[in-house]
Amino acid sequence: MALIVKGLSKKYEAQLAVDDLSFTIEKGSVVGFLGPNGAGKSTTLKMIAGFLAPDAGEVILNGISNQKDTIAFKKLIGYLPESNPLYEEMYVKEYFLFLAGIHKFQEPAKRIEEVILQTGLTPMQHKKIGALSKGFKQRVGIAAAIIHQPALILLDEPTSGLDPNQLTEIRNLIQQLSKDAIVLFSTHILQEVTAICSSVIVLHQSKLVANTSIDQLRKPTEPSVRVVFEEEITPHLSDPFFQKLSYEQVDKRALVIKSSDEQGVKKSILNFALDKGLNIQSLHTQEASLEEIFKLLTH
Repeated sequence: MALIVKGLSKKYEAQLAVDDLSFTIEKGSVVGFLGPNGAGKSTTLKMIAGFLAPDAGEVILNGISNQKDTIAFKKLIGYLPESNPLYEEMYVKEYFLFLAGIHKFQEPAKRIEEVILQTGLTPMQHKKIGALSKGFKQRVGIAAAIIHQPALILLDEPTSGLDPNQLTEIRNLIQQLSKDAIVLFSTHILQEVTAICSSVIVLHQSKLVANTSIDQLRKPTEPSVRVVFEEEITPHLSDPFFQKLSYEQVDKRALVIKSSDEQGVKKSILNFALDKGLNIQSLHTQEASLEEIFKLLTH
């Protein structure tokens, strides 16, 4: 089972929103969909979901094309838009019964109980949707997206505005969903990506700039060495030794030095400290953060 996106493009008058986008995602994957505002993430999700017709390209899910069999294709997709549109005057369980009717379930009660339990909505099932907190409304939106057990789950900013406890619960839920489906979700919270994603897709100015695992994403970046001295290092930074290095001063005692020769830099720092009578508190290789990589890809 796989999602295959081929040459997807969309233009709004003179504005190119998505430019010849192609990627493949396998079953069991949780993929973070990243990019600055206006990069084309929401437009792409709408096109994959079938809510927006592309100007060019094709989406294939489990061998079914969005161009050749639109109805069968849409039946395989669960979609939570960023706006999370809900019928707020309906009760939670009533809403799910309504959705079950749309999907023509043979045993609606059984599936509704399953999805209520899965999304942690048991205490709220007899309340009006409009009376729920934002966190529980997000759960209702996710439940609506997965009630028909889709092969592909598209989530657009599913954790926006949630408190830390709600964030953790929704992240755990997303990971559970990936056991039986492909999960593609957009987010601006980069910590979420490292917490639950196996890989990332990054858009910038409507184009694909990265499609890889998080580990692979970090590899091309120049490694850094972080050194913390026991003494203040600022007075020594005028020394010719530091003039040859590319470094950033973190505080009065700490530096981050960028170099492709990590071991060579570490050895030079140790020799410098020994020569100047300085004591080193810690010295280690520092991986580039996802925030740093995101900035490199989108600037």
